[in-house]
Amino acid sequence: MNIYAHRGLFDNKKIVENTISAFKKALLDNLNIELDIRVTKDNKIIVFHDDNIKRLTGIDRLVKDMTYNELSNVKLLNTADKIPLLKDALKLVNGRVTLLIELKENFSSNTLKELNKLLLDYNGEVLLQSFNPIILRKMAHTSLKRYNISILLTSEYKGFKGALYNAFFYKYLIKQKYISFISSPKELVFKVKEVSNKELFIWTIKTKDEFIKYKKYSNNLICDEKGIVRSK
Repeated sequence: MNIYAHRGLFDNKKIVENTISAFKKALLDNLNIELDIRVTKDNKIIVFHDDNIKRLTGIDRLVKDMTYNELSNVKLLNTADKIPLLKDALKLVNGRVTLLIELKENFSSNTLKELNKLLLDYNGEVLLQSFNPIILRKMAHTSLKRYNISILLTSEYKGFKGALYNAFFYKYLIKQKYISFISSPKELVFKVKEVSNKELFIWTIKTKDEFIKYKKYSNNLICDEKGIVRSK
């Protein structure tokens, strides 16, 4: 069973998601780590989930409009935690566990080159994923194709928009050769298994009951801390 700590192990009280503290805690439990990356105004690759920093800082600004120097001075949720650079997270993990890295926006070709450079210097297992099919296609035509690449699916779309989404993603995109595994929300597990036999990653497991239920369908579970069942 491959367990991935969703944004590291955190409570967003004493330890904040996607921070060095959250990754240190996951490493103590020898858990694989899922994390999110974005790009700053000055083209630094940082570890952060939201496009706007307001939820974790109270400051209503977009990541893309801020330099890393500005972001690095902001404390998260009144803790000592700050927004890390991807290179700092890579240095910390240092190959000890698998990293599942989600690209959160449409990375430019130059930024993908910078990501490739960072990963070339990293000695450890890395998986890459995104909701954005344009990014996936770009990665498949760069040196990043050496990594396993996943399409992240969503269960949010309904009605006509949902029908179009299903036609594109289920009948076309997930069948592409450069998509090596599929990252699916819990709500779509059974639908995905009907149309593909590719390796499946299921998210986000939030309770022990969910852990027990979904481990029957995949060996790869992306879990919040309360959803992890640890072996004794």
